[in-house]
Amino acid sequence: MEPTWHDGLSRSALVQLVEGLLTAIDRTVPKLDAVAHHLGLLSQQSEEFEVVGGVADQVADMSDELYAASDRERLREWGNAIDTPDKAH
Repeated sequence: MEPTWHDGLSRSALVQLVEGLLTAIDRTVPKLDAVAHHLGLLSQQSEEFEVVGGVADQVADMSDELYAASDRERLREWGNAIDTPDKAH
């Protein structure tokens, strides 16, 4: 029987979950970057759109945070560190 980790999920189920989340992030980051870029361009059109520049910066920050959270090497290291028999429930 495969050991279980968080909430009774097996390791293979957790791997599938993480892979699905990473795929979603991979699809989301470029879209957020495009939104931030277009909002930035819009904010340059006139003074009344200056506030849009702040929104563009926030969207770009969210994109950067998602990208950083999807660092495969760091996730692999973390997974290997917890993938020991004493960590399984």
